[in-house]
Amino acid sequence: MDEDSTIKKREIEHRYRKHTVFISGSAEEYGSWNRFEAQEFIHKLSKEIIKARFTIVNGFGWGVGSAVINGALEAIVENPKKYSDEQLILRPFPQFKTGDKNLFELWQDYRERMIPLAGIGIFMFGNKLKEGVLINADGVRKEFDIAIRHGLVPIPIGASGYETKLIFDDISSDPAKYYGPNKWIFPLIEEISRDGLRMDNIVKKVISILKKLQER
Repeated sequence: MDEDSTIKKREIEHRYRKHTVFISGSAEEYGSWNRFEAQEFIHKLSKEIIKARFTIVNGFGWGVGSAVINGALEAIVENPKKYSDEQLILRPFPQFKTGDKNLFELWQDYRERMIPLAGIGIFMFGNKLKEGVLINADGVRKEFDIAIRHGLVPIPIGASGYETKLIFDDISSDPAKYYGPNKWIFPLIEEISRDGLRMDNIVKKVISILKKLQER
């Protein structure tokens, strides 16, 4: 492949990734939100992402993935001439050991292949049950780390709590590290991390971040 072809390929990949959003999250509980409210929020956010003409990549995280899929599909089914099934990329995690790799290794491999498809990462909740005790989900943290390594723009919804709130705290300590010249992003990230903000407002602010990133 000559240099011009390589540059063109990179431009196409960059343009595709800018329009692709990876949604990370898992939840056994939803903090200050009840289950219905949280599922409705995830559903509406996913639907609006599709309507804004982005593609969603999702690994079907526990307590989050179903609402992501339902929201995205609702937008597509309501207007199939405007939106496409190709706007939803699903990568469900394997449930059984394959070959020499255990489940944890397989999950990590899946993350490493799935996350670089996107250019933006949305993070929410991040908790799970372990031996009957609710703890923060290390999988969400791993996905965040991979996303940063591959240059995704992180959008943690800190108001959802748990591991995502810790991710927001880490970003708060050095916003320039994560957003570079896009200094306008962090004040909006702070807003969607405040307790008590209406879910509709969170959806609107996230979509506004996505659209502005799309323009750049």
